[in-house]
Amino acid sequence: MKILSIAYALPSKKVTNDEIIEEIFERNRGRIPEAEKEGLRERLDRFFKMSGTHTRYHRTNGEKAIDVALRAGNAALEKAGIEREKVDLLIYAGVGRGWVEPATANLFQSELGLRSATCFDVLDACASWIRSLSIARSFLTQGAYKLVMILNCECNFREYANFDIANAQDLENAFSAFTIGEAATATLVERGEEDDSIMSFKTWGEKHGLCKITLPNADDFTPNGNGNGLKPMSFFTEPGELLSFTIRKLVTHYKETKDLAARKHDLVVGHAVSESATARAVGMMGVDPKRVFDTHARFGNTVSASLPLGLAVAEAEGRLSRGMRVLLVMGSAGVTTAFASFNY
Repeated sequence: MKILSIAYALPSKKVTNDEIIEEIFERNRGRIPEAEKEGLRERLDRFFKMSGTHTRYHRTNGEKAIDVALRAGNAALEKAGIEREKVDLLIYAGVGRGWVEPATANLFQSELGLRSATCFDVLDACASWIRSLSIARSFLTQGAYKLVMILNCECNFREYANFDIANAQDLENAFSAFTIGEAATATLVERGEEDDSIMSFKTWGEKHGLCKITLPNADDFTPNGNGNGLKPMSFFTEPGELLSFTIRKLVTHYKETKDLAARKHDLVVGHAVSESATARAVGMMGVDPKRVFDTHARFGNTVSASLPLGLAVAEAEGRLSRGMRVLLVMGSAGVTTAFASFNY
């Protein structure tokens, strides 16, 4: 497997923590008791400090998600010097989308002019891109396709963030959304001459309720029939349990995958859910923290775009170059853990 190019695009508005906090209070004017406002503000400040979030990028009024994604797709093609007709498979990966059906990939196959490409979506929360990379690798190895584009557009912050905050528990369950940054990435992959890459996935489906965006008909897919009382189309997490469980499983998964743990890596890029979570995970894994490239402080949690964004920014800033051995680390809602090790 050879990555020919990775490109990213960001919306234009750079958003600080203070701006998010002010919006929360403005949108809850009259709902939050005066006696609780200072306490909630202190909790927000503390949560942002714990997560390591400083800034993130969001769309401004009139700025459309599709335009961000097309910038990323076109940039990847130009960077690789690839003719559009050469792409024979497009995988759209991630949570960000405008409809349930048909596959969002159909839209971008048309808009990017990838006339020779068939296409489909992969939806696996934040693990969508690394799942897609594994699928692309399998297809390329089989010879089913020769050139694959993996595209995502995680531009749905205000569509899914729950700003209805009346108390500390509401904030606990809604806070993770306020660390979300928007981004789009495009990755072009072809079959490499020698492929010694390693990819490994594990899932603990019983923990699916720790992080969710539910649809209005969630009751029909919930064993107890009440949908757990979650607000439809809003991002919900139980962050404490989610992070502690996922980090434990990441560490165990890594150490039990002997071929993976035995390798030395030049660069490590993790799913940038928070700086503290990344530091805890790599520390317990025994990975050299100097090898870690983290994007969370600047871009927030960019969902499935976090890994390709990290690679693209690392390359642009001189931290990643051809021939380096890369380790990708993913802990995702589901709960799913995943690793990829390859020569860039």
